[in-house]
Amino acid sequence: MHRGLAGIVLKLYDLAYIERWNDHPKPFHITELDKQAHKSAIAYVVGRFEEGLRGVQLDWSYLIEGLLFEAIQRAILTDIKPQVFHRLLKERSREMNEFVLRKVGGYLKDFDEGLYERFSLYSEDDRRLERRIIKASHFLATYWEFQMIYSVGIRFYGIERVKEEIEDTIEDFFDLVAVERIYLKKKTFNFIDLVGQLRFQKRWILSPRIPLTTVLGHMFIVASLSYLLSLKLNACARRRFLNFFTGLFHDLPEVTTRDVIAPVKREAGIADILKKYEREQVERVILPLLPEFLRDEFCYMLGFLGGDEFSNRVLDEGEVREVEGITEELNRDDLSPIDGSLVKSCDNLGAYVEALLSLHHGVRSKHLESAVGGIGSELKERTYGSIDFGSIVHEIENVLGED
Repeated sequence: MHRGLAGIVLKLYDLAYIERWNDHPKPFHITELDKQAHKSAIAYVVGRFEEGLRGVQLDWSYLIEGLLFEAIQRAILTDIKPQVFHRLLKERSREMNEFVLRKVGGYLKDFDEGLYERFSLYSEDDRRLERRIIKASHFLATYWEFQMIYSVGIRFYGIERVKEEIEDTIEDFFDLVAVERIYLKKKTFNFIDLVGQLRFQKRWILSPRIPLTTVLGHMFIVASLSYLLSLKLNACARRRFLNFFTGLFHDLPEVTTRDVIAPVKREAGIADILKKYEREQVERVILPLLPEFLRDEFCYMLGFLGGDEFSNRVLDEGEVREVEGITEELNRDDLSPIDGSLVKSCDNLGAYVEALLSLHHGVRSKHLESAVGGIGSELKERTYGSIDFGSIVHEIENVLGED
């Protein structure tokens, strides 16, 4: 049932190897995985502003899959200079898409025929509002990076021209209400900036690893897995949306605490204190940066309205109700279902793959070996609905073993 997922998730992890801005001096390690994660968070803000302030209705499944498709595309095409990449997309879009499909299409088709078909058609329709939101989010994430680079590379020839090109391109998206606010560094920019700070927080701080991943990059992997497996659960559109963005933002409170590793939380008995502090900081620091119409939804995804971020829950007449699982009767857009157990399992699966990849590259430590053994054993015994995480783990191990 889950055939193909291993190839997709390992391809997404290839983004962690791709360093951006290789022809510029860089003040920090900038990877494509972090860029795609930041882009997705920005797309949430830009899209929800259009809905909340303009009254438009977006196809969020199309938008989320667009984010996934473009991330996979970037993993295949690697580090092409942006100016060249965008020209190729403009003039040779069909050929590039066919090339990407030759590389990853088999995994997509094995996993979900419908997903494969949507990917194959994605390059043919770039006039939708959802595509404009994705493009705007791409350039805003790029501009966030560039502002860091500009401060250390200001004396380099051509950097002013790069700055002008990015700014001119962003101006073309000022019809999207959040874009101008972010560009002009209004309150909304501060939220985007806060999310971006998770690029600096490394995962597995006690262990050297290949590839290095950050908290932000990990969040994108969890979100992607949560969405893809939601397809296998035949989740309704609202449930797919909430599972993706719950996965994407589940570690955002760590911007206020840093990434305290699970064994320390558990063995030192500080998990409850950290959770309380995180909640206080979210309410004091993060929520004021969001418009009021987004705050309840954001708190619901983080588990602050009832339960926690990893509980299965629905919104029943405005009240959060925890449930054992999202049954067919609860699989309704109007109930805003969230599969917290699924997101948690995807969180663990992401940690497992991070550790496994490093061992695969010959970079070992007792922490990584313990994680592969411990998390792997737990996942092999875990199911959620029709999803068997054991089969997913075995497939990932088999695909890596073929390399």
